Amino acid sequence: MSAKSSNFKKYLLLHFIILLWGFTPVLGKLISFQALDLVWWRLFFAGISLFLYLRWKGVSLKIDRKNLFYLLGWGFVVGIHWFCFYHAIKVSNVSMAMAGFSTITLFASILQPIILKRKFFWGDIFYGMVIIGALVVILQFESMHYKGVIYGALAALTGAMFGIYNGKLITKHLAGTITFYEFLGAFFTITFIQAFQGKMLSIPIPAGIDLVALLVLSLVCTTLAFTLSVEILKDIDPLTVIITNNLELVYGVVFSLWLFGSSELMSHGFYIGASILLVAVFSYPIFKSRFYKA
Repeated sequence: MSAKSSNFKKYLLLHFIILLWGFTPVLGKLISFQALDLVWWRLFFAGISLFLYLRWKGVSLKIDRKNLFYLLGWGFVVGIHWFCFYHAIKVSNVSMAMAGFSTITLFASILQPIILKRKFFWGDIFYGMVIIGALVVILQFESMHYKGVIYGALAALTGAMFGIYNGKLITKHLAGTITFYEFLGAFFTITFIQAFQGKMLSIPIPAGIDLVALLVLSLVCTTLAFTLSVEILKDIDPLTVIITNNLELVYGVVFSLWLFGSSELMSHGFYIGASILLVAVFSYPIFKSRFYKA
């Protein structure tokens, strides 16, 4: 297989992963549970399915205590990420949550030089200002949905954190091992929050469309997509993955308009701001390749 063909297949896989992730906000809105309950069940089903898969493949989950607590700690970040993401949808709608989440490129560009100890790029500040400006435009027209943008941005910050650091972890651990212990840490985190709020005994039991949507979300969009996203970091730079992940904004909005119709229609100002976001996101790698020298 030629290098060109191999790279094409890797990027095709990346877009397949993002297509699956683009469906997650729609499933989140479709499921009637509140964010904490939704994430708890998502991690419950995803953790069990991943454990069974790894056992079937004969993958060892043995790990020393130091790295165990390290991965569980990053699982805390994953848990907070998913809570913020789905809470953004519940307090607003898919479109506004995804607009806030699009700031992941800004956070990733700032965090990657810090976490991976790489040279800082001045253009990141410029693009960060453009992204913030686009969000200001959106909020000028959709101020009643500001909570969706705030929680979406918090989801972006936490997503950028573990997304970049997984690029470092994959050099030391198998993708399945990283994913399993991060899921476990996330599950402990959400369970602790539920227990702290006295809600453990009141977590709703999924049935009907909630159960079907949760299983699709957990097995396909979480266990499969998350593990593949970690594995692909062996070959593709974390920032490139995160930048491409902004297609999730497009997929999420399109899917939500298709399924939920008028409840997802926004003002003209929203689409102007979203267009600025997308232009910034997709021109970024071209701009950086021309002006940034590692």
